[in-house]
Amino acid sequence: MALNDFFSTLLMRQAAHAWQSGIFWNQEGVGMVSVQGMRGEEPRIKVCLWVPWDGPTGRASLLYTLANEHGILKTAFNYCLELDSYDLFPNEAADVSKEELASAMKWVVRDRLAFSMDEAVVDCFFIPDPIRVIQQRRVYVVATERKVIQAHLNLLQPARLRLQAIEVTELALNNIMAYLPESKSGVALLYYPPGKESGTLVIAREGNLYFTRRVKAVSQEAVDFGLDPIQAIADEVQRALDFVEATFTQSPVEVLYLVAEAASDPFVREPLATRLEIRIKKLRMDAFLESDMVLDDDAFLRCLPALGEALRPVEVND
Repeated sequence: MALNDFFSTLLMRQAAHAWQSGIFWNQEGVGMVSVQGMRGEEPRIKVCLWVPWDGPTGRASLLYTLANEHGILKTAFNYCLELDSYDLFPNEAADVSKEELASAMKWVVRDRLAFSMDEAVVDCFFIPDPIRVIQQRRVYVVATERKVIQAHLNLLQPARLRLQAIEVTELALNNIMAYLPESKSGVALLYYPPGKESGTLVIAREGNLYFTRRVKAVSQEAVDFGLDPIQAIADEVQRALDFVEATFTQSPVEVLYLVAEAASDPFVREPLATRLEIRIKKLRMDAFLESDMVLDDDAFLRCLPALGEALRPVEVND
């Protein structure tokens, strides 16, 4: 199977297992999470760990060792791409069948890609239809370079992990948000990965992702130039909330979860709360899921994409 077809198939496929695992890594280390009870039961986190890399070699061996030691080697794994390893943008869906959509959208967005179309791996997922009728559906287009996907497969395959899906960070966060207590009424989540210049804002309701946008983090450079980065963040969030309320004719989202490093959280949370008419909450694993694990805030933040992949929706066959 061609690599582009492989990625497309994985991104859109649903899981079919009651026990599944999520995995995520960056240059600093690997996060691995395994959840039991994904087929109509209340999910329970059985494994949740973050382990730094020892060096550039032996990483596949480490993945195998971790999965084997924790008894999850035979579970289905979903992998989350790092936020800055792909582009994501909304676009009107091409008028083709679902099977042909990814190929068609590759041509539609070719001028927006930062790399050659020949090297692009493209897929997309639908934005939920608003209540009012529209003639053409919209999608979020995911685009990355072929070498990015191949690099991940080069680690996953020799690690003997049963790869079920490759997904993007926004969808991983959406999987988590489906279990938050405010999910039915709509919820927003602002996620800043450790050490990154940008994060992502996701607005969802009952497992449906309605809106996402990258949001710049607070930088010393902006402060040095006399800019107010918190106001810029607040403006981005407020515009997004207003857009979702107006476009999808829904009640206002009343809760924003802020997920950031402990060192920067106080400098964002309190100033942001004074600028937004929305309640800002801290995301804690034990507040919405049963868990056999206890993690500090830093490890939980680093494991978040893997947790989202472990919570990827399953297909229940009656």
